[in-house]
Amino acid sequence: MIIDQGELFRIPNPCIGVCENNNRGYCKGCLRSRQERFGWNDFSEYQRHLVVQVCQQRRKRILAAQAAREAEMNKIKLTREQFDLFGEPLVFEESVEPPEPPSPQIDLFD
Repeated sequence: MIIDQGELFRIPNPCIGVCENNNRGYCKGCLRSRQERFGWNDFSEYQRHLVVQVCQQRRKRILAAQAAREAEMNKIKLTREQFDLFGEPLVFEESVEPPEPPSPQIDLFD
C-alpha cells in the first residue's frame, strides 16, 4: 500500500483573518471560495492539500494580472511623453498637473 505524503502531515487552515470577499467571491486573505472555507473542517487532508494548491494558483493569476495592469499603465505613461521646442522630453503623469507659470514681477523702483 502506497501512502500519499499529504496524508501524513496535518494541513493548517490557511485563513489569515482578512475574511472579506473579492469581486469573484474568493476571500481576499486566503483566496478560498465560500464552499472551501465553510467545508474546511470536513475535508480530508488530501482535499485540504488540493484547496491550498488551487489557492496558490489563484494567487499567481492575481499577481500576473496586477503586473499586466501595471505594465499597461507604464505603457500609457510612456505614450503620453511630449517634447519641448529643444527636443527634451516632457512627461506628465496623470496624477501630476503641470506647474502654473510664475506671476510677472513688478519692479517698483524702475
